[in-house]
Amino acid sequence: MVADGRAIGITEFVQIHEGPLLVLFALLTQLSDVWFLFLLGGVLYITGDELPHWGIDRRRGLFMLALVIAYIALIGVLKNFFLLPRPPGAAEAPIVRWLPSAVRPVFVSTATADGPGFPSGHAFGSVLFWGGLALVLDRWKRRTRLVIASGIVLLVSFSRLALGVHYAVDIVVGIALGALVLGAFYWATDRGTDPGRLLLITAGIGILGLPLSVSFDSVAAVGGAVGGWLVWWRVAEATPAHPTERREVVAGFAVLGLAAGVFGALYALQPSLPLTFFGVAVAVGGTVGAPLLGERLT
Repeated sequence: MVADGRAIGITEFVQIHEGPLLVLFALLTQLSDVWFLFLLGGVLYITGDELPHWGIDRRRGLFMLALVIAYIALIGVLKNFFLLPRPPGAAEAPIVRWLPSAVRPVFVSTATADGPGFPSGHAFGSVLFWGGLALVLDRWKRRTRLVIASGIVLLVSFSRLALGVHYAVDIVVGIALGALVLGAFYWATDRGTDPGRLLLITAGIGILGLPLSVSFDSVAAVGGAVGGWLVWWRVAEATPAHPTERREVVAGFAVLGLAAGVFGALYALQPSLPLTFFGVAVAVGGTVGAPLLGERLT
């Protein structure tokens, strides 16, 4: 357990082994899970400034969606570079006897983790996404937005410790790297207004990282970045920065629903790597093209 020097006793001290709090933290950790962030990023992009309180123009909305793809690509590269293990028992589901049998598989999926543990992907991804949203939102004061984002990051990070799937060092490094990477991406994309550049950067990172690990996640990240960038390259000028009417948003959501269904099916089935690449490319490309398709449909 202490072979790599990361076990300093914090995880063992705060880890919860049973009770309602265990289920609560399994739910909180979803605030930085890929499926949730992909769906929320798609909603922000398609809805634009029609979304009350959280609305942003579509270029910044696509920046948020691109951050999710970058999260998948970068955390895969980092984990496979260090290849440091998780705490003992991280892949073993805690027993919660009062949970209905129908939801136990979902709980097991959310409360456990396998594969390399350093740095924490959830801590890294929560800083990228929620910190990015705090930077691009126009509502409220920036300090207020950053305080809310920091609160979400801390909740997600603590949930990973409470579930026993990370050491504290994994969390701290994940947060620090997330902040550094977010700052670099925000600067490189002209404050989030050039999302195509982030998609292109992500594709390059994913391709360079493939020699470390050719896996479902690494191939999916490259496919998503390439598919998203190719579609954005073709539709960027024609895509309206703001929705013209609500029917356009509804039609865009219909396209997003199809794309999310493809994305979810691929993650559930994890097919062959070529099919994964093209499937995720179609799913992300379809999401990027959804606003324009919605406008054409209406």
